[in-house]
Amino acid sequence: MTATAHRTQALRQHHPREQPQNRQPGRQPNRHRAALSMGTTLSALLSLPSVWPSLKNASPDLKPAPLNRLAELSVRHPDLAPYLTQEMARRARQFMNGVNLYRHHPARRTVDEAPVIWQSGTTVVRDYTAQAAPRAPVVLAVPSLINRYTVLDIHPRHSFLRMLAAAGFRVLTVDWGDPSEAEQKFTLGDYVTRRLIPALNAVSPDAPAHIVGYCMGGLLALALAQARPGQTRSLSLLATPWDFHAGFAAAGQAGQSIEDKLRPWLDADTPVPVDVVQGVFAAMQPMQAFRKFSSFAARDQSGFEAECFVLTEDWLNDGVALAAPAARECFGDLCGRNAAAAGNWRVGGEVIDPHKITAPVYAVVPGRDRIVPPESAMPLARLFPHAVRHEPMLGHIGIMASLAAPHQVWKPLAQWLAAH
Repeated sequence: MTATAHRTQALRQHHPREQPQNRQPGRQPNRHRAALSMGTTLSALLSLPSVWPSLKNASPDLKPAPLNRLAELSVRHPDLAPYLTQEMARRARQFMNGVNLYRHHPARRTVDEAPVIWQSGTTVVRDYTAQAAPRAPVVLAVPSLINRYTVLDIHPRHSFLRMLAAAGFRVLTVDWGDPSEAEQKFTLGDYVTRRLIPALNAVSPDAPAHIVGYCMGGLLALALAQARPGQTRSLSLLATPWDFHAGFAAAGQAGQSIEDKLRPWLDADTPVPVDVVQGVFAAMQPMQAFRKFSSFAARDQSGFEAECFVLTEDWLNDGVALAAPAARECFGDLCGRNAAAAGNWRVGGEVIDPHKITAPVYAVVPGRDRIVPPESAMPLARLFPHAVRHEPMLGHIGIMASLAAPHQVWKPLAQWLAAH
């Protein structure tokens, strides 16, 4: 038996509850949640004619991109209102068609869940390479806390994690679960000190690991690397926010607004349901759903690109609840008060300071990211003097889900990891 196999067997004996509840292959997607986007977007679309006199004179940055052209036309043609009403109705029908096509699409995620080798509470670590070579370098992936890891493994033929495994790494990923009773009081720091650090100690005790963080998971990965420098071979940050106010003119107000909307859960110290968080985001960005579902309606529904779109939407609709203290920290401290960039974000009593990271750093800053704009992610990348910065012209989710991602993002990262 190889050293890796011995280590895996020992981990499983130490953590006998391998399969947490609700984590079985074939889990049905919650596509009814698309109705949240439908209702919010339709309301925004159909109300536009009544607010057009003020909207048409607004800055282009404040207008939904699909309407900019109509705004220009309305300035030259004041009698455009009837046409505008008709056009909005047409676009609303196209949007609804896209949502219905998604809800009834036959695609389902059919990949088997990778085996669990470590578990604490509802947090587990899954092993994608149980048969890896004894000295294969370990890659530990840390996804965003509110989303499951499956965006990293969307399809057997389109999987970031499986690509890294095929490249010769021992690939492990964190899989967050809905907060257990003990985790309902967790802050972000608790997830680092009481989940990620013990997991890293257990799964890679003999050699440092490559730590890869995606989105908000990048902030947790950064804190983990700072807390465990001797166990960090390298740190990769994929679309990771840092300066939450850069790229968002009203980010502070938005963070405060979200915190206020979540007040019933925050005050009661109960987990914020994923439906609530998604509803808040949908209300803040109604045109995002409009763009993607309108575009989906025009695609070949039998093609692989459409299938990947459906599986990605299923991932978005399969999030986990957020512990109240962690939610307060995300929206109030990081977003509202910009704690990370201001040097006020602490984990385990220590300020998280990128200057303390001694391991090699690779930062992916997507050029078309609307969720974490380059202006938010780039300041973090620049705090590492010798970091390799990669700026693919893809979106936030596109660096994992688009058909261009393997060539533009995954393979360059795998080559960099192999060199370290």
